[in-house]
Amino acid sequence: MFVSVLPGQPTSVRTRVIQPDTVLVSWQPPLDGGIVTGYMIGYGEGVPDVNWRYLERHRRNVTIRNLSE
Repeated sequence: MFVSVLPGQPTSVRTRVIQPDTVLVSWQPPLDGGIVTGYMIGYGEGVPDVNWRYLERHRRNVTIRNLSE
């Protein structure tokens, strides 16, 4: 029997404004749960998941550009 365990949430999530329309989002891997195979980052105006970015499991940050001011 195969039992799948989902990873916990990323920890130490931080945002930093780089420019008026650009932010840097950084995090640390979950402390518990299964193996992280990648990260899905959702963002958007008014709704957080209008836009999506998939990041490989070794990534710990992403720069999001062209945001509305």
